[in-house]
Amino acid sequence: MKKIQLLLLPMFAAMLTGCVVTSVYPFYQDKDLAFEPVLLGKWQDKDQPDERWNFEQERTDTYQLTYSSGTNRYVMQARLFKLSGESFLDLFNAELSEQLQPPPIPAHSLLRVFQVKPSVKMAALNYDWLKELLAKEPKAVRHHAIPTGDKPEDHRIVLTAETAELQKFIRTHLKTEGAWKDVFELKQDLAVSHDVRPSAH
Repeated sequence: MKKIQLLLLPMFAAMLTGCVVTSVYPFYQDKDLAFEPVLLGKWQDKDQPDERWNFEQERTDTYQLTYSSGTNRYVMQARLFKLSGESFLDLFNAELSEQLQPPPIPAHSLLRVFQVKPSVKMAALNYDWLKELLAKEPKAVRHHAIPTGDKPEDHRIVLTAETAELQKFIRTHLKTEGAWKDVFELKQDLAVSHDVRPSAH
């Protein structure tokens, strides 16, 4: 993935290019779940104001997250959880596309939450770092390489480890240089009201 893409594309745009770490299993266990009311409301990317995030409360421990950029809009579940004293968001979309057959397997993605106020600072687990690590240490965490081209290096990594193994891997690399390097910041969207009422779902 080109460096300019990393600079210009945040979490969801990167998903479309296959440059976000995805997992078959969730990154959290029920006992890890937490909820931060301060996340509720509308936010925008500090460096890319066109990109907006809207957190609504779906259930006691679940957010409905709507991300929009221009005419693109994505809706998914987000669950905040704690691991070794650190905060993370597990993002998941269970909706299946009828246009694709066989239907794709819904995947989880991960954001590390460094702070939630006065602004929100987060970073995804760095895909390029993970790909390089697994090339050197294939047994570092269970995964599957999906071919995306004709060359051996043309493949996309999907984590297949169960939750306990995923969490062990995350703990191991909480302080690893390069694992969480692309931090982005969200600020409250002052162009709209900061509505913290639960969603009517």
